Amino acid sequence: MGEEMPEVISVDTVCRACSGTGLYHGFAEPEGVAVVCLDCEGSGKMQMRYTPFTGRQTRTDITRVQASRGRFIATGVGPAGASISYAEFLNGKRP
Repeated sequence: MGEEMPEVISVDTVCRACSGTGLYHGFAEPEGVAVVCLDCEGSGKMQMRYTPFTGRQTRTDITRVQASRGRFIATGVGPAGASISYAEFLNGKRP
């Protein structure tokens, strides 16, 4: 289904839970006391993995493209409105 995906890259990022301190202090910890951050295990960092974008991947199983009605089942999902060809979509046209 399309071109080969580029290699996944890993980088270290600041732990969001402890802001890079490796420590957590919340309502359960007495004043002046912290616990080791459970998310990063005290390191202060998290590993983020991502695949760099090198261009939109193509699909061989699609011939027509339509706008979406939405994501929420209660308000409606699935295709809506007029369709365009997949080739038109790849050339920048939007339904």
